[in-house]
Amino acid sequence: MVEGQKITHVVYNQENLVKDLEQYADEIIDAENMVLIPGMVNAHYHSYTNLLKGTTNNLPLEIWALYTMAYGYALEDEDIYYAVLLGSIEMMKSGVTSCVDHFPHIGTSEAALKAYDEAGMRVAFAPMLHDVPDEQFFQIAFPPSIQKQMSKKTAPSIEEMKSFYQSLISTWHQKDGRISIQLGPNAPQRCSEHILQLCKELSEKENLRIHTHLLETRAQYNQCRKHYQGGLVRYLDRLGLLNEKLACAHAVWLDDKEMQLLVDRNVSFIHNPASNLLLGSGIAPIPSFREKGANVAIGTDGSNCGTTHNLFEAMRLTAMIHRPSESDYSHWLTAEAVFNMATISGAKVLGMEGESGMIAPGQKADLVLMGTKNTFWTPFNDPISQLVHQENGSSVDSVLVNGQWTVRNGRMVTIDEERVFHEVKERREGLKGKWQESLKRAELLRPHFERILLDNHKS
Repeated sequence: MVEGQKITHVVYNQENLVKDLEQYADEIIDAENMVLIPGMVNAHYHSYTNLLKGTTNNLPLEIWALYTMAYGYALEDEDIYYAVLLGSIEMMKSGVTSCVDHFPHIGTSEAALKAYDEAGMRVAFAPMLHDVPDEQFFQIAFPPSIQKQMSKKTAPSIEEMKSFYQSLISTWHQKDGRISIQLGPNAPQRCSEHILQLCKELSEKENLRIHTHLLETRAQYNQCRKHYQGGLVRYLDRLGLLNEKLACAHAVWLDDKEMQLLVDRNVSFIHNPASNLLLGSGIAPIPSFREKGANVAIGTDGSNCGTTHNLFEAMRLTAMIHRPSESDYSHWLTAEAVFNMATISGAKVLGMEGESGMIAPGQKADLVLMGTKNTFWTPFNDPISQLVHQENGSSVDSVLVNGQWTVRNGRMVTIDEERVFHEVKERREGLKGKWQESLKRAELLRPHFERILLDNHKS
């Protein structure tokens, strides 16, 4: 039984109690031949990339990043608004009720949050902070001809960033019990110590979680070993940032001691199997994290790095990707473990541990009804196994978020899908024109980043 935003009763085979509860119900749902699951959490996601499907996606991260930034420069408030709605449709119609949006375009944050508010989706919104560009971190010396063409934009000051976050918190944090704000340092090596100290200060003062990318590639790992005494993870520990409020996406390149330190500090991890594969970054040691007792959730990352925002796809990859390198099959991830990563573990990354991710009294009413009259569920043998290994999201029938319907009978309730599709198509040509200059800049910088990658793959 759902009342307001929460589940109040879960009843098994107690007909008298069910009849007693029915008399208080405004609506009774006949869910015969259906499966009810807790809403899933996309624990690492970039909403702006929903407008960048089919763009550059055959490059390693350091070069690919030049292009995704180039496309991103063209996006304005209305573009972001529709990008968020488009992603919300995709996620909710495939059973994802919550996401962590690691959001780089802080000037359009209000447009993004307005869209989430209208969509009815649960979101932890983590605007990115950064003031160290990759060329500075990798110590790339550009020739004068390129330096003249480099962007003259300067990062916001520490005080400006602090003011931005405080304003966002006062307006949006815990709005309707569905929208929350997190601190979103892009990646530690892209942040000065001043920014990281600001994150620590705001996290402690406002009780906010911190969400960041961590050591995705070999190039990042090698450069961090040169740049930070003892490596990046130990540097973050010296700054006091390693604790239960920190969640790290990717974490592909870690040595054993770094891994253990992160686990000992109760840091959460977010596995992004599809983007790590497409960008050639590597495979994160997820079974090792879990065996050490770490909280590990699942994310889809961006639309332009090899993913849909469908956690069924991500769960299936997670279940299979580690098996070839593990000869002892007793260490393979089970379907139940993977499903828990997409639900209970994701709730912890949201900052909702004990409030979301399960079907139990007192939990938030984020629920998904799935039809079983299809090939995925016929025959009906093991629901968890079939969710992870067979389902692709097309069985999703209806979705509740925070006790409110967002999808009914396969159709969006909160979003006009046709309007969103029409507006995104209409904006496509204008965007293509606006990002041409930025793409030229990416082409100029590309050879210099290619040298960095070649050097790192030799080491």
